[in-house]
Amino acid sequence: MRRQRVELLAPAGNFACFQAAMNAGADAVYLGGEQYGARAYAGNFSTEEIVSALHIAHMFERKIYLTVNTLVKESEFGNLIPYITPLYEAGLDGVIVQDIGVLRCLQERFPDLALHASTQMTITGAYGAAYLKKLGVCRVVPARELSLVEIREIREQTHLEIECFIHGAMCYAYSGQCLFSSILGGRSGNRGRCAGPCRLPYTDQEGRTQYPLSLKDMYTLPILPELIQAGIDSFKIEGRMKSPEYVAGVTSIYRKYIDLYLENPKKGYKVNPEDEQIIRQLYIRSDTCSGYYQRHNDRSMVTLREPGYSGSSPEVIKDIQEQYISRNIHLPITGYARICVGEPAQLTLICGSASVTVAGETASQARNKPLSQADISQKLDRLGDTCFWFSELTVDTDGVSFMPVKALNELRRTAVSQLEEALLKQNRPTRRRSVVDSGEESSPVRHEAVGQGARSENINILCVLVTTYEQLLAVSYFPQIHSVYVDADLFLRGVTAQKALLPDKEYILVLPHILRKRSYQYLSSYEKLLNSGCFAGVMVRNFEELEWLCEIGFTGRIESDYTVYAWNQPSLTFLSGQLDCVTLPLELNRKELDRFSTDYNTSLVLYGYIPLMYSANCVRKTLDHCINDAAATNTKYHLTDRYHNIFTVVQNCIHCYNILYNTVPLSLHGRFEEIRNKGGYHKLRLDFSIESKTQTSAIIEYYLSAGNEPRTFPCKEFTNGHYKRGVE
Repeated sequence: MRRQRVELLAPAGNFACFQAAMNAGADAVYLGGEQYGARAYAGNFSTEEIVSALHIAHMFERKIYLTVNTLVKESEFGNLIPYITPLYEAGLDGVIVQDIGVLRCLQERFPDLALHASTQMTITGAYGAAYLKKLGVCRVVPARELSLVEIREIREQTHLEIECFIHGAMCYAYSGQCLFSSILGGRSGNRGRCAGPCRLPYTDQEGRTQYPLSLKDMYTLPILPELIQAGIDSFKIEGRMKSPEYVAGVTSIYRKYIDLYLENPKKGYKVNPEDEQIIRQLYIRSDTCSGYYQRHNDRSMVTLREPGYSGSSPEVIKDIQEQYISRNIHLPITGYARICVGEPAQLTLICGSASVTVAGETASQARNKPLSQADISQKLDRLGDTCFWFSELTVDTDGVSFMPVKALNELRRTAVSQLEEALLKQNRPTRRRSVVDSGEESSPVRHEAVGQGARSENINILCVLVTTYEQLLAVSYFPQIHSVYVDADLFLRGVTAQKALLPDKEYILVLPHILRKRSYQYLSSYEKLLNSGCFAGVMVRNFEELEWLCEIGFTGRIESDYTVYAWNQPSLTFLSGQLDCVTLPLELNRKELDRFSTDYNTSLVLYGYIPLMYSANCVRKTLDHCINDAAATNTKYHLTDRYHNIFTVVQNCIHCYNILYNTVPLSLHGRFEEIRNKGGYHKLRLDFSIESKTQTSAIIEYYLSAGNEPRTFPCKEFTNGHYKRGVE
């Protein structure tokens, strides 16, 4: 269904960018404050600047959305409510959120605040969107990887607002599911500090050094009609690190073509080559693509050669500065002034449907020169730095009156101030008092568990997760390992995995890392497996799968992997009400993990190659060819970085996504005794992904014998991950 109004949403890294976006025609602006934003290196806004921006935006019937789209540590959570409160009271139009604990807290504390699910939440379908809708979300920014068909289905099935990117840089990985920068250098994308290792060169298996993980910039002007017809509510421009000229230039051109199409959808749509040339001269990467809207993946989306910005045209920049930077937009108003002897001076100002009338000092008889209409008009027309300009000003005077200039200035200032308040009252969202204002403490919300996640008496259970048939067979030789997590896709590849399940072990079915429309064909198979009696429960890796289990009425045990983030106590408490066991994230250090309450079942990964990124684009397809074989088991490809480290990339051809693994495994064997003695975890997990059967057996044997005779760890190289250092 075609939508009559599409919101154009522009980025602002500082106040100059905000003003540029307003001048260029943005309907809304998204910006970050001094905390919790996913662009830590942008200029960002102070609370006072955001309040000022809200005042300006609401005068022009525009909106401002605040980015609170990072994962929040427990030590930071106490500042959340005091940070949001003055912005909520000032009329903040919405908050873009990644952290589930933050989402729950804001939903309960600020009842009228619009909550938008960030693209960092990796929503890939209607299941995940429906789950978040239950939690109070009114808008979803889905994964950039979705097609127009998938986006349309989310809109139609959930009736949520949909916000999608239309222009700017693109991540290679699914946003929110990338630890590449985090693991390699401690700069986490989940904290707005990504160092961009995907933009670096890598050598492929043929010895060619290229840039296979660097996507071209998104540019969608040619397909705007298709995006509008898909039912997208808000078109989002990427670029909170960009200049005011970039913001204004890109916003103005997309504004032009959105309006052109909506004014006459039946008229032939065509982008003027001159406009296309202008937008390509605004800090665009070496080439562009239209994103994933019309393709699942493609070699043409990848830069391959060294990515770089083509620079900007001085002429284009100068023109943008003259049009949108050097002067701000103003609202036209009409005025009527009456100044007569013996009457209080009167000034009426009208802007749209808003109207105010104010009275000033009483006019006196002029002793010398009376005020003329021109004199009065000149004094009242001094609107200066206000948001207004007079399109018409009528002055009624008797020709014998006099008033001091100071009195006329005060009359004007009072009228302007009241008109601003009238407009703000019309345009600012209605607010009930926040929970904080009613006297409750501002500490983080604590949610009571409503599920089965209450603390188990059994602690430190050593369990194993396997991805391949050979690893499953290896585990069968260890009777000490009772609990085994098995990748669900093993049972779709035609191998006899189900026959390898032993009656004396407890098996958990592990669902895919990414669940999208193309994977729905396998859901019935997963449901049959869950109903087969072979599995004691299921592990989910995203909100899509959690909602799907709810829809099919699954009542068994549900656990989450570390990709369902619980970075703070409110997140853990909420998820423990939905799940029987929560796997804690890989980016927290020991002290941060120790801050969690021990009232719930949690799991900690002791060993495993860390997935650095999950991607829709395929490394093998880009550099070699698409194998397109769902039954394939040998789907590894290798990339080598500048320091000769070798990364393994696994192609999942069933669901068509890639996993790029770290060069060495995570292993906390040196901390094993410390972790066991702490006793804070229900399960301690060994994850196997790219290991052979022999390597799997060696790792299990080592951990089972830990604490006995000294032994050499089977891997020559390993990492402690973030257990010691954590992330900023």
